[in-house]
Amino acid sequence: MQLNDDRLWTGSPLPPPSGDPDLVQQARAHVLAGAPRAAEEVLRRVQGPDTAKYQPLANVMLVGGPAEVESYRRELDLRTGVYSVSYRTGSVEVRREAVCHAGLHVLALRVTGAQVGLLLRGALPGEHFTSSGRIVGVRGRIPDGMAWAAVVAVDGDTVYVATEAGYRGPGAAPVEDPVECSRLALAQVERARELGWATFRDEAVQAHQTLFDRVSLQLGPAPDLPTGERLAQPDRPLAALLFQYGRYLLITSSRPGTLPANLQGIWNPHTDPPWRGNYTLNINLQMNYWPAEVCALTECHEPLLEFVARLAGSGAVTAKALYGASGWVAHHNSDPWCLSTPVGEGDGDPAWANWPMAAAWLCQHLWEHYEFTGDVDWLRDHAWPVLRGAAEFCLHWLVSRDGVCTTAPSTSPENHYLVDGTPVAVGVGSTMDLALTSDLFANVVVAADVLGFRDDVVDAVRRVELPAAPIGSHGQLLEWADDVPDAEPGHRHLSHLFGLYPGRQIDRLRTPDLAEAAERALVARGDAGTGWSLAWKVALWARLGDGDRAHALLSMLLTDATYPNLLCAHPPFQIDGNFGATAAIAEMLLQSHTGELRLLPALPSAWPTGVVRGLRARGGVEVDLWWDDGSLRAVALRGASKTVALRYQDRTVEVTVQPDVALMLDGRLTRSER
Repeated sequence: MQLNDDRLWTGSPLPPPSGDPDLVQQARAHVLAGAPRAAEEVLRRVQGPDTAKYQPLANVMLVGGPAEVESYRRELDLRTGVYSVSYRTGSVEVRREAVCHAGLHVLALRVTGAQVGLLLRGALPGEHFTSSGRIVGVRGRIPDGMAWAAVVAVDGDTVYVATEAGYRGPGAAPVEDPVECSRLALAQVERARELGWATFRDEAVQAHQTLFDRVSLQLGPAPDLPTGERLAQPDRPLAALLFQYGRYLLITSSRPGTLPANLQGIWNPHTDPPWRGNYTLNINLQMNYWPAEVCALTECHEPLLEFVARLAGSGAVTAKALYGASGWVAHHNSDPWCLSTPVGEGDGDPAWANWPMAAAWLCQHLWEHYEFTGDVDWLRDHAWPVLRGAAEFCLHWLVSRDGVCTTAPSTSPENHYLVDGTPVAVGVGSTMDLALTSDLFANVVVAADVLGFRDDVVDAVRRVELPAAPIGSHGQLLEWADDVPDAEPGHRHLSHLFGLYPGRQIDRLRTPDLAEAAERALVARGDAGTGWSLAWKVALWARLGDGDRAHALLSMLLTDATYPNLLCAHPPFQIDGNFGATAAIAEMLLQSHTGELRLLPALPSAWPTGVVRGLRARGGVEVDLWWDDGSLRAVALRGASKTVALRYQDRTVEVTVQPDVALMLDGRLTRSER
């Protein structure tokens, strides 16, 4: 068993960034004068150190099992959160069960039918120690960083495991004494041992099911085959398994009080993890949380929302130091220390290192949380200062070019265009920059109206007129302000399509011309992609209402970008594709971003029959859907008292939802006695 602790990272609290705002102004002057390469060279001088690295903690190994077994079965029950192994050796039935208790932060393992030994090893250099009773541990300290510890206690046929890391917040000095970490881990183990296996398991399962059971999806009976075999020949219910697996992963990697799920969620075995295991802010961290609200896991959204608020504090210092700006800014990468400066140390490609729009994208999650929950107190006390601060920076960042508001220098995450046949990253007014700004400004205006707030920032946001999205010579939505050739036409990022998903500026019904341009851009990008890119494309096609195209890409994700344990292959491994796939499947079944509830808006012909229960729509409405022979048969709505608009195919009706009463409608959206 690999033991990870979401708090175990290299590094320590960051010193205030130093910089020269004139450098960014020089880059702006270069790019506006048509010298993008000169702008890139200047921007490299703004880059600072890279992020911290997420670290593995320890491994518990079971030793001494039988050499030969029969009827071996290894299983993860998504609904209970219990992992089990069972087999027969001779006439003896052996079973192992393991489960994590979210409240205690302890893992328990029970072995029946066999005697095994335990071996505890630190993933990092450390020392072993023993305590009273059958307790062993390992502890250590990351060089120039925090302490850590793992403790294992044996009580009869049950093993209890606790970890502790020294992280105490982005601005607090971490615990550096391994003995202190081991003391805290020992206390957790003792609490678990006092409960005993039966109570521990029941409490852990109940806490897990409280979240997991809110949503169910049925697409047909699943074959009793190993997951890897099902992936080789995908069956219809495999999509439902992938959907629920993403919900399981979010429940188990992001709970109130934890740090946000990183690039590997929490499942990283490497001391030098891919991409440092950090928070990548130009799509990946956001994608991790796309399913949170619509899939009824709003509590699991909290770690991200709280992280964004902390990042805003760091980002305000960075905005002043590097840009001479008010408000707050964040760039391509961050970590638990709330790094907000550009990374790269002078060698990073500005295509990713110098992208300054993370705050605007992260603020969308604060707004979405309000839209789904309707929590005005939270909007006022927690979200508003962060939203306003991000808007304040964007107001500073906008510049007038030929009488039009735009951004300069501007990048489109990780992509390039060609100038004289050579890739260039920096330009003027990337489509994503302006789509993110438009989204943020629209949310700030509505939030100000809801809260009754008005000040200079709100007034300035109301006055800004952003340019229309650019359309190219082939009718496609452009990635840049000008119709320049792509350096990589099949690039994995789809940044210029933010306004289609997860944004809401582009819609097949409200803005058909823009939707057509977005579709042409999506087709031009091609179907191939890494796991998370494919997940994004599934969601984009769902927003366009093309269920069969969305399903085809979902099938590609399963067959070409998913490991036998269903984790997403980037490669080697990123978890964002799992979360993105879950959100995309939800988007195929229910959409609420336009102010109406669209039912089965992208149902593929491959799912002729199904039932989904418990999806959430903006406005706090819970939705159940039944369909058969490709047609909606019934819908149930629950939520606070309000009138909502429902759309199914070409039919639209308004209905009133009542508290604590399920409103039942048939497939024609009329009242049903079902």
